[in-house]
Amino acid sequence: MSSAVQSPRSLVSCVLYFIFLSAFCFPLFPAYSSAEEPETVITSDTLEYFHETQTYVAKGSVEVKKEDAVITADEMTYNEATSDLIAQGKVRYDDPTVSMKADRAELNLETNTGKLFDADIVYAEPKHQPPGKKIEKRGANIYLSGKEIEKRGENVYYSPSASFTTCDTPVPAWCVRGRNVEAVVGERVKAQDASFRIKDVPVLYTPYLVAPILTERQTGFLMPLVSQSNTRGFGLKVPFFWAIAENRDATFVLDTYSKRGIGEGLEYRFIEPGVHGNLWAYHIKDTELNKDFLELKGRYENWHADGPGGFLNINILNEKDFYQEYALRLQTSSQRYLESTGEINIPFRNSRLYLLSQYWIDLKHDTETVPQKLPEAGYVLNYTNLGGPLFSASLTADNFWRDGGLSAGRVDFYPKLLYSFGKDFTLSQTAAGRATAYSFYHDTASAESSSTRTAFEYDVVGHTRLYKKYDSFWHVIEPSIGYHFVSSSDNDLPAFDVTELYKKTSLIELSLLNRIISRGNEMATVRLTQEIDTYNGDQPFLPVRLEVGLNAWVPLKMDASFNTYTRRFETISSDLSFRILKANLSFGQRYNRTENIMVYTAGASFSPYRNIHFASSVWYDAEGEGIRDLSVTLRYLRQCWGIRFEMHKRTGDFTALVLLELAGVNSQPSEDNGDGSPHGSSPDPLTGR
Repeated sequence: MSSAVQSPRSLVSCVLYFIFLSAFCFPLFPAYSSAEEPETVITSDTLEYFHETQTYVAKGSVEVKKEDAVITADEMTYNEATSDLIAQGKVRYDDPTVSMKADRAELNLETNTGKLFDADIVYAEPKHQPPGKKIEKRGANIYLSGKEIEKRGENVYYSPSASFTTCDTPVPAWCVRGRNVEAVVGERVKAQDASFRIKDVPVLYTPYLVAPILTERQTGFLMPLVSQSNTRGFGLKVPFFWAIAENRDATFVLDTYSKRGIGEGLEYRFIEPGVHGNLWAYHIKDTELNKDFLELKGRYENWHADGPGGFLNINILNEKDFYQEYALRLQTSSQRYLESTGEINIPFRNSRLYLLSQYWIDLKHDTETVPQKLPEAGYVLNYTNLGGPLFSASLTADNFWRDGGLSAGRVDFYPKLLYSFGKDFTLSQTAAGRATAYSFYHDTASAESSSTRTAFEYDVVGHTRLYKKYDSFWHVIEPSIGYHFVSSSDNDLPAFDVTELYKKTSLIELSLLNRIISRGNEMATVRLTQEIDTYNGDQPFLPVRLEVGLNAWVPLKMDASFNTYTRRFETISSDLSFRILKANLSFGQRYNRTENIMVYTAGASFSPYRNIHFASSVWYDAEGEGIRDLSVTLRYLRQCWGIRFEMHKRTGDFTALVLLELAGVNSQPSEDNGDGSPHGSSPDPLTGR
């Protein structure tokens, strides 16, 4: 029988023995570097050591410490040669990120692997903090439970049958239970024959499950989005997120609509120093309309501090009614044009060269009538000091192309001279010349094949500032008077862009600005402007413009124009926002007498309780269709789960959406990603959220 040393319950004698032994033996051994093997410390009520097998047997309140790991149990056997440890009876393992409980555990402290029986594992990923700081736990912990769990690596676990959740309660609000569960904490979980359970009641089943857990960017399925629409029927969106690399990712989307068919989408994103971009492609075969809808959107930007740069922005639809059929929000479904633009820019010290192309899709009328800028080459000289006056200039060469319509080449030269002087009363003057030449082609009206236009422009603005200080604020008055004059040769030119709107002008502008300033902050502004068009016959006075802005108390922005001849308001626009108790409220109004527009908007958001958030917005057309757009969002959040209801109503359609959000598992964003794409369903670029 092997010899053994019996230790008393009190550890005082053991501690004194080791102090004496260390003091006696220290001079006999050479000094070791700080890279020594980590020490394993065992304490217990009783401790036996077997020399032949180099094994410790501990019983009663056993505790083993190695680095940051602590293991406790009723009984434990530890082999110091192999670092194998067998513990049983209320086994508990703790380190800065993992806590494990089990009836029995077989672990290797060197490889950090082993098996646990009747085990519960809690993992909390530490936050990124500077060295030396205390490690904190994140809010969403991962709980893994099973009869037998094998620890295969640092954060890798496998179980023939297990469940996982992120709920802290003893009976979790939700969990997933399955066979052959493999969890790589901080990355993903895989399982077969998996069932999603609410309060341990199975509600969903899938033969195979892959999901990212407790991470910002990992490959896996995102939460599906369920919807119901009057026009599209029952909808189910299933996104799959692919974390390709640290700077690249992609999302694949499968849409199913019971009344319309199946759609497929792909979004790709990347980011590099000075360069980033994304591409979104979507296709759906609409079985009701018998159409193939295709949407292509993309953005590429390449900017550097020095050297050439540029961008490319693509927006293409093959069918103009795509947004009317599938977009949820009015801002998307009612947009008139889609613009695709690309530019290459070469900067110099005080100027730049560029090459620009623009392509427009008219979503209401025939696109063939829209002039496309393919391309424009230009040189821009920024304002340069000439010893007092400032000089700038631009030279552009454009090709405007229409499919079968009037097209033209155009060269435009536009130099400017700016000079300002004065202190209490400032006078600023701008003088400019402009020369434009055209060469027409594809002209079905047999007009002149070429034309030129010359113009002279002069602007002068006089401005002063008067102010008075009161006890708590400053009152500032800034009157100004200006004159804008353009002398242009008479040419009946077709309109390609704003350059052709450059016509004969003689305009006087009178303006009075009032400002209230308190403690360095602008509290309120009121501007009154009157323009006088001397070329406008017997009605030279243009509508009076009033602009009001309040930044304190109740934030308000308003502008209006009043026709002094008809004594009617031509336009009125206002936006009001304020907070009452826990609610943020906003109201808006748009009125245009000429266009017969009267629209009201309203929005509200508040959280009556910490776990509940409500948001709503409405767009009401008082001159036409009534409520054109209404959206309501209700979100309920708990510690480990949440649910979001969305309701969208627009003319001819009502859609309801439901999304279940599970803490620690990537969730699906809202249906409309806000940039005009109704199917943008991927997480934020390179975050996975």
